Amino acid sequence: MCLVIALIFLALSYTFYNDNNMLGFYINLAIAFLFIILMIRNILKTKEKKLEKKDK
Repeated sequence: MCLVIALIFLALSYTFYNDNNMLGFYINLAIAFLFIILMIRNILKTKEKKLEKKDK
């Protein structure tokens, strides 16, 4: 889900960049990176939990 939202905001930021609307570009780019960071954090936490469960 985070990947889909991040891709949508990246596409929106690209359209804002083409329209020379830099404020919209930066805002949408920041939101896209936020969702990418959340996705990476979730993957790392899930991987850590699986390793803990495997060790027990």
